[in-house]
Formats: sequence, structure tokens, C-alpha cells
Amino acid sequence: MKEGGVKTDIIMLDFADNATNSIKKIEENCISMNLVFPGIDDRVDPPHKLAVLVDILMEEGITAEDALAGSGISPAQVLDPASRTSARQLLAVCSNALRLSCDPCIAIKAGKRIHITHLGLYGFALLSSSTPSDAIEFAIKYRPLAAPLIGLHFYEDSDAAVWEFSDVLSLGVDSELFRFVLEFQLGTQLSLHSDILGQPVTPSEIMLAFSPPGHASAYEELLGCPALFGQSNNELRFSRQWMEKKLTFANPITAKLVRETCDQLLAELKMSSGIVGQVFRMLMEQPGRFPSIEIIATQLNLTSRTLRRKLTTQDSSYQTILTDVRKQLAIDYLRKTRMSIEDIASSLGFSDSANFRHAFKKWTGKTPSDFRAV
Repeated sequence: MKEGGVKTDIIMLDFADNATNSIKKIEENCISMNLVFPGIDDRVDPPHKLAVLVDILMEEGITAEDALAGSGISPAQVLDPASRTSARQLLAVCSNALRLSCDPCIAIKAGKRIHITHLGLYGFALLSSSTPSDAIEFAIKYRPLAAPLIGLHFYEDSDAAVWEFSDVLSLGVDSELFRFVLEFQLGTQLSLHSDILGQPVTPSEIMLAFSPPGHASAYEELLGCPALFGQSNNELRFSRQWMEKKLTFANPITAKLVRETCDQLLAELKMSSGIVGQVFRMLMEQPGRFPSIEIIATQLNLTSRTLRRKLTTQDSSYQTILTDVRKQLAIDYLRKTRMSIEDIASSLGFSDSANFRHAFKKWTGKTPSDFRAV
């Protein structure tokens, strides 16, 4: 195994051939990886992806204990639906797979075993989306619910619909660990596309920024299209005709209901993760007296400028979090109390009930009275 890539301002990883405890190396060499949401140590993800990796390693005769070595997760926890794991723990199992597996294609094969049913309500919402565009918009907005290890961006050019992948955890784009994570994502992406469309999906081309690995010839066999190495970006490209396909399981009513639940799950995730979670909790603790960003920064021993920068790295802002808090509190008050609309508006800091009604309809598509009546 080659030595992993180095990015000294954020993280250094060294996965040598004879590494026996890769997660320990991550801990020792990590300067800062908490630059994404959820944070790398936030235990918020069900163990579905991790379980798939353990299963495929066990098929090679590798014990669950060895597959999980250094992750802090027991075999029993992998089978417990109430378990929650972190990105760092999933990375530990990925590095174990790199070290222990005799199959150089294990990441792609494991990714192809991930299906919509592994993703809970997030997967159900994708499956019931009305159009491919709706599914893509949802996939990106709610991706923190899907245990992400890699950055994901979508765009269209003149002849292709393109998923672009980035190294948001700064593993090192030339490192074997990043290649493993990317291969795992490529397999997952194809599997989920097929699930959503109800038929096999074949990409037109894969572009990869790293040099051809020893198993480069297997990419086309496993992923169904040519793979070009040494490119400027990591991309999975499909014909634009894919964007016009009808989704087999589309159901707008179900999609809307599930998205409302996913909004709640995403709010709860924000409340428990990273710097966004800290700010969210601090605002939730003082409804009606929401502290300013300057006061919150002081309580966190930061300058307001530093806090704004940290929030930006999690694709958020003070105003965005405040809006989420007001929305969550409004929903709770309407569902769980008999407070009048005027009292709710006042408690959330609105100047009058009309402004609150306008904001609530913008958040939910319903007036407060209609929402309470459901």
C-alpha cells in the first residue's frame, strides 16, 4: 500500500503497508478535520454503510472484530439499529478494509451493495421524488442524513449530467484512503440511481484525478463505462437524457410528507453537531431573547469574525441558524401548546403576528392556523 497523500494545513495521514491500527494514526496526525457538517466525530449516523463493509470483509474470512479494529465499535453495535457512528469510525473500517482485504475492488463492490433501504427516510424521500431534478435537489440538501465521507456537487453541461466529488475531509486526493472512499461512493451512486429509476443505470464516463491503480481495468467491468485517470476532477457522468426519465416510484404526496420529517431530522442533526449545533442549542435555550452573534461568540471564546468563518465552513450562518430555530420552535408551539398565534409571534421575536404568518408560510407552505389544524 502506498503512503497516503498529505495536506499539512488540515490533516496528515500515513497508511503504510504494515499499518496495524490506522485509526490511531488518524488520531495522532489529525490537526483538524471538523470542517464539514456533521463533524467527523459527531456520532449521528446509523451503522448501515459500516455494516456493509463488515459483511463483505467477513465473506473473505476476516472476523468482525478485525474489521472493526480501532473504530471503537463492537460487532453487537453494528447490528443495533439504535447505534450511532461517526465519520471517523467509518473511516477506520475503510482503512481496515484497505489493509486486510485481498480484493482490490472491495470498495466498489461494497458501494454497489448500498441500496435505498439502507438510507432510512432519506432514501424513501429520494425514491418517492417526482423527477430526477427533485431527487438531486433533495439528495444534496439533505445529504448530512446519509453519513457522507465525500463532497458532492451536481451540474449539467452541453451533453452530460455530472456528479462531481471532492475531498471535503482532506484525506489527500492521491491517498489510498481517499481513493477507497471515492470508489465506495461510485458504487453507491450507481446502485442508488438504479433503485430510484427502477432499472439498471449505466454512466457514460468516469473521470478520476488520481493515477491508475493496479486494478484500473476493473473499473469499466464493475461500473459499466470507460474510466479516465489523471483528470482535473473526480466526476461520474451520465447522458442528459437521464434527466428526462420518469421515476418508477414517484409519489408527490409521499415525497412532501417524508421531506417534512427529514426537515425535522436535519434540524435535530444540526442541534447536535459541530459549531452549528453549539450555536443552535444556545439559541434554542433562550427563545424570545435570542443572543446576538457577538454574544454567542464571546460565550464560545471566539471573535464574531472567527465564528462567522467557522459557520461558513459548515455551509451555514448565524441568520440561517436563527431562522431554523424560529421555525422549529414555531412548529413545537403549534403542535404541543395552546399558545395563540400572537403569543407565538411575540415569543419568537417577530414585531407582529402578520410578519410571523408570512414567515411561517414561507417555511412550511402553510399558515400557522392551517398547520395546527392538521
